[in-house]
Amino acid sequence: MKQRFFLLTVLFAATITLNAQEATMRFKKVAYQMNDQWFTTAEARCIADSVMKYQFPSGGWAKNTDWHLSTPGATEAKQLVWNQIHSDNGVGSTIDNGATTSELLFLAKIYKATKKKAYREALLKGIDYLLAAQYDNGGWPQYYPHKPKNNEGHPFYSDHITFNDNAMVFVMQTLRSIANEQAPYDVLNLSEETKERLNQSFNKGIECILNCQIKKNGRLTVWCQQHDEYTLAPAPARAYELASFTGSHETVEILELLMSLPAPTPRVLASVTAAVEWLKSHAIQDMALETYTNRDGKRDRRLVHRFGSQIWARYYNLDTEEPYVCDRDGIPQPSLEYIGYERRNGYGWYGTTPANVIKRYPEWMRSLVNINNN
Repeated sequence: MKQRFFLLTVLFAATITLNAQEATMRFKKVAYQMNDQWFTTAEARCIADSVMKYQFPSGGWAKNTDWHLSTPGATEAKQLVWNQIHSDNGVGSTIDNGATTSELLFLAKIYKATKKKAYREALLKGIDYLLAAQYDNGGWPQYYPHKPKNNEGHPFYSDHITFNDNAMVFVMQTLRSIANEQAPYDVLNLSEETKERLNQSFNKGIECILNCQIKKNGRLTVWCQQHDEYTLAPAPARAYELASFTGSHETVEILELLMSLPAPTPRVLASVTAAVEWLKSHAIQDMALETYTNRDGKRDRRLVHRFGSQIWARYYNLDTEEPYVCDRDGIPQPSLEYIGYERRNGYGWYGTTPANVIKRYPEWMRSLVNINNN
């Protein structure tokens, strides 16, 4: 009896710990980080029911919504999102901030663990959503169905082909994993016809990426956060997200995707080489991003001189190719001290990830030579 009580106590404590852990995580992290055994639990099934309940008729999901939380406030927030998107002013399902792709991953994992048919059906509906949202030119908008036009009759920037925050890259990685039957999607038993549709969609996405790469003075450079859905030209989004060359975020993820292709074409090779060379030449040398406590006692950020360091801006001017930052007034500024505290600390203006791609590029090229020689 004592042994049984001890075991129950341990299980209860473990459950409390797990719930506390999940409460501090966003849903996307739950989808990616929980282990396989957890997806066999009643708790996982309860969350899956929530994921299916709030799947929109289009097949996608809203962003920034924590389906795994069941507190009154979280439940009300989920219902509010659902009601808003089903109203006349609704914004539709989205791929922004990992939405829809993270729900598909979660459903694939729990279907693999339970083989419950409803999870597979919801997952297939989500796949159809991603395929339906793709433009004929191969790009994906941020929202689909599209937001209604604004008061001036203009479409929203979310209609643009969206590389911002890696939205399109996440979609393409998901479709490729499903088509290649990579875990956890290896239990779906998709038809050859469906897998071919997924491969075609992925290939169209690659073609769109190559077509969107910005050319200046006849040479290939990098990409913008978003591109016009008709002309493929660099396009603006929010007031501080101007049409520009991107250095430290979106371009890097696009390059990682292109460099993951098993048999890159000459055009892909040229694209990657040109973008890597652009990044090399646009590094901000001997500078680093520093977090410090300002005179008001608040956490703040600034660029500081640091010999031997290098950093890249998120934005570079399309005309001058000089780095800049921007506040909500939409006016480019040369450095962080010229913009307000809120935007200075609430956005990723600089990064170091291009260094990883630049470092890996020579080995990637050598590996392709070895493959061709063999």
